[in-house]
Amino acid sequence: MPRNKYPEQTVEKILDAAAQLFLQKGYQNTTLQDIIDATKLSKGAVYHHFKSKEEIAQKVGDRLGDAMWEPLHRIRDDPRLTGLEKLQAVFAASFAGTRQQQLTQTLPHLTDNPQFLALEWNNIEAHLAPECIAPMIRQGMADSSIHAADANALAEALFVLADLWLSPQTRPTTPDQQRARNAVFRQMTKALGLDLLQDDQAEQLVQLCSSFPA
Repeated sequence: MPRNKYPEQTVEKILDAAAQLFLQKGYQNTTLQDIIDATKLSKGAVYHHFKSKEEIAQKVGDRLGDAMWEPLHRIRDDPRLTGLEKLQAVFAASFAGTRQQQLTQTLPHLTDNPQFLALEWNNIEAHLAPECIAPMIRQGMADSSIHAADANALAEALFVLADLWLSPQTRPTTPDQQRARNAVFRQMTKALGLDLLQDDQAEQLVQLCSSFPA
């Protein structure tokens, strides 16, 4: 069997096909055979790079997440903004365009697959909180726009709440449940002097509750 001279192109072809199928059919309704058929590759060629649909979905999710790192770093390094303004800009960026819709339709509920839940937790703890959010909070503590006892702890708490508790991607959520969580999240963050979830963003989360295929 001839060796694949362009493995990166093959991987991208698989991920492109999978992402399109997940968006069209939903993660749960897409099979590994669907992905193989869409790529027009042999089963062996796909299995050479990925052993399961879950592994493919993880990489598709990584690609969507990677697209956020550049704007996050740009916000973090913007000298015109206070620490609080940077935090607010990060929340706004996470709702920009179709990213939330893509993440919601591409990946399963995190509680349906503990592997995805663990990966999201590790991403917050190892990368998002210390590299992007904590520096913004430390700046806010220095410029008096944020009052916190510890920047690292607040960074972790905010994004564990936002990404794993508030987000309807974590587990099946009704619109009424989402509205209640939105209200509590806003109440808690406002008590800390942080106004992070705006009306349009809260409504977008409610709309996402119906984005998961049945």
